[in-house]
Amino acid sequence: MELDFNIRPIQKKEPDLALFAVVFALCGLGLAMCYSASAVHAMSNYGDAFYFFKRQLVWFFIGIAILLVVQGIDYRIYKRYTRILLLISLILLLLVLIPGLGHNAKGASRWINLGFLSIQPSEFVKVFMVIYLVKIFSMEETGNQMSHFLVPIIITAIMFILIMMQPDFSTAMVLLFVSTVILFVSGFPFMYITILFVLSIPMFYLLIYQVDYRRERLLAYLDPWKDRFGNGYHIIQSFIAFKKGSLFGLGMGFGEQKIRRLPEPHTDFIFAVIAEEMGLIGTALIVLMFCFFFARIVIISINAPDDFGGLLAVGLGVLITVQAFINIGVVSGGLPTTGIPLPFISYGGSSFLASMLAVGIILNISRHHNYLSDESFEEEVAI
Repeated sequence: MELDFNIRPIQKKEPDLALFAVVFALCGLGLAMCYSASAVHAMSNYGDAFYFFKRQLVWFFIGIAILLVVQGIDYRIYKRYTRILLLISLILLLLVLIPGLGHNAKGASRWINLGFLSIQPSEFVKVFMVIYLVKIFSMEETGNQMSHFLVPIIITAIMFILIMMQPDFSTAMVLLFVSTVILFVSGFPFMYITILFVLSIPMFYLLIYQVDYRRERLLAYLDPWKDRFGNGYHIIQSFIAFKKGSLFGLGMGFGEQKIRRLPEPHTDFIFAVIAEEMGLIGTALIVLMFCFFFARIVIISINAPDDFGGLLAVGLGVLITVQAFINIGVVSGGLPTTGIPLPFISYGGSSFLASMLAVGIILNISRHHNYLSDESFEEEVAI
């Protein structure tokens, strides 16, 4: 039987302007802090204080263009292309592992070297996997419930293994967490989720405690001063930045920890630079902005015209928000050190573009707010 995927146009409204405004504000703050955090390092290494800022500015305009284009594309169309998105994800994650094509840095091969730039495929794979999982778990079951559960779990496991081979433990864990949230929100039986969690405990033990550098990071998180010049150095320098920043901060550009003390001050630890230069007021403002960001997404999800749209908004919203709070948790000492950037703020093109792609999809869902379509969709058989 031929499947009919024609989508009848439905009445639309303007995208959620509050969500767009908070994202734009976070991006603007990110540009300012990117320059402040990287200027000294850029000047000493590249002879140009604006080296990283100019590159991030290019990513900013490309990201805004992606957001504006994607927010005009009916989100329901992604249902057609989940198999293609999975194939693209698989190819990208395999290309990263090919010597010469995959770019290796600090012992990890997470990027594809295109000559003029490098991209990190796993950032886009997370978005593609959310779309796939949302499609599967927003469908009404047409067969065996167990197979409906196992097939996407197997596919997620394959993506998890490929990301771990890079290795990129933090990104792989984010993928697992978001997948679990989608399962839970979709109303899947909690018993299955619990069984899956229990069965995964030995895997987590092997991946964390039986790998030397991850075990050392965990121990450094529990007592960073025990190895203050080794694995505990990063978080101790971050603590010092928070202490110096106090309530109001030293002022933008006047931070000292970013100068040969904080590791990756313009990427993973940019929140510590914000803490030193903008103080508790600045960091609290960013936390509130991310809370507002997620609150708007919850409202969009509740008012989405169908289960696919509602679950997709939540999945993409959780994907961005959980990365934000993991980064904030790491920098403030609440979580062990990982390599998760702060969305919209940290320097880097792949993470930024993937986040803007996700926001564009959410904004399109918001355009269908309160407008129900009577179009009957015939679902593809799940992979």
